[in-house]
Amino acid sequence: MGIVKFSAIVSVILVFLVSGLVAGGFEISGVGTKARGMGGAYRAIADDWTAAYYNPAGYATIPDNQLGGNMAFLHYRDEIVPNFKWGGTYETGIFNDRVNYNAHEILSNPSAGFIVRLPVWGETVFGLSAYQPFDQNITWEMFDLLPAYNDSASVPGDQYRNNLDVVAFQLTAAREFSEDKLSLGIGLQILRGDLLFSNLYFRQNPLSASGDPTYDFFADRPYDRIPEWSKNDGNGWGFGLRGGMKWNASEKLDVGVTIGLPFSITISGTTENRFYMPKNNTLWQHHDSAQVRNIGSLGHLFLAGSVVVDEADFETDLDLPASFGFGLAYHPNEKLTVSFDAEYTLWSTFKGFEFIYTNHRGLTGPADTSAMAREFFTSNLSVPVDWKDAGKVMLGISYDYASYLTLLGGLSVDQSPAREVKQFIPQFIDTGDKWGFNFGFITHIERWELGLVTSIQTQPDLGIGGLEEYDTDATMQRFPGNYKANTYETILSFNYRF
Repeated sequence: MGIVKFSAIVSVILVFLVSGLVAGGFEISGVGTKARGMGGAYRAIADDWTAAYYNPAGYATIPDNQLGGNMAFLHYRDEIVPNFKWGGTYETGIFNDRVNYNAHEILSNPSAGFIVRLPVWGETVFGLSAYQPFDQNITWEMFDLLPAYNDSASVPGDQYRNNLDVVAFQLTAAREFSEDKLSLGIGLQILRGDLLFSNLYFRQNPLSASGDPTYDFFADRPYDRIPEWSKNDGNGWGFGLRGGMKWNASEKLDVGVTIGLPFSITISGTTENRFYMPKNNTLWQHHDSAQVRNIGSLGHLFLAGSVVVDEADFETDLDLPASFGFGLAYHPNEKLTVSFDAEYTLWSTFKGFEFIYTNHRGLTGPADTSAMAREFFTSNLSVPVDWKDAGKVMLGISYDYASYLTLLGGLSVDQSPAREVKQFIPQFIDTGDKWGFNFGFITHIERWELGLVTSIQTQPDLGIGGLEEYDTDATMQRFPGNYKANTYETILSFNYRF
């Protein structure tokens, strides 16, 4: 009964702890200082509570109960120098030819878990953990309305934003099937997905293609495209599986194999779409047609500089990628461990976001009564991503310098899923193959283990050119410019064995 009560109490703590997760990187680099200090090469080791993430089979080989947690602090140092001009010449309002930085903040990413041995089916090891397998948090302010287009309205600062959190609440079970040789484990996940996504679209003015000669002048710049700022805020629930095998091949060699199978999550919530209309008082006041001149007319709506707001409900599917991994851990002596991991992630599963809107509300006047205008203001929007499957290799070293100190080092190379990309947007910064460098230490104080790891991830510079990639509505799927991206991370952890 003591174990059951303890498990229930810790479960509640985990739910409240991880409910505030914010961090970055669509797929996180991992949890725990030992694993992170070894560059993520941990599948064949998996000897603490973080095995829930790296290899659930590792639970079976852990001789004691554990309670642990870690906090990762991240800082994204990303830069964009846009070259976002129509025809390579005409300004759009984007802050071109200057360095733009993402919103700078230190992001925190907590995770925690515990392990208990129970006399079930022999001696099966159970654990409950909470962590983020996927996450992204990036915000950009890079646009202002051109004075010649509209000199009185302003666009919110979170013009390009992607705050995507996927939290896994995982129940893990593992046991040995041949003494000191083979163990198997499985983790059953409840996934919580939260999405706050904003984007700036440059929509083709529908009057320019109406065929009515009264509106021919709407095809002229700068009135030919209408900026639309869209903000979608929602959440959803799903399920996932993580499975693993750990094999003690010899006294000095361990082998680990894993598979991760997250299922699609349907995200639903509310959206706000703001349309920033052109402003030209002289033109609408002196136009020779009542379709433009009269207040309340369709033409007046598209010339008076108003901000049209459409609120609605939305749904979008978050298709998370499956992954497969293999790892080796070699122990040349009692103090030193050298590990190697390889992972392959099916990033082609993720297609971006297609926002389906229903229950529109807030439109008035010709924005609501004109079929042409209502169709324009209530259109579904999409943010397509065309990624490829990608691999990752990791190399790690652990050295027990003394009974009270373990030194850690690691290196990783992560293939970019966007390596052949034609569609590139600021909400997903993946400029090329990423190199990660990790180092840190763990101190051992009786039953306590306290860890500190620093991680640096570098990406190559990337140039994206051309505005030729548009769909039929001319919504932007490509953000030209020069990109730089680096990530800095510090991880603190504790682990208590009992």
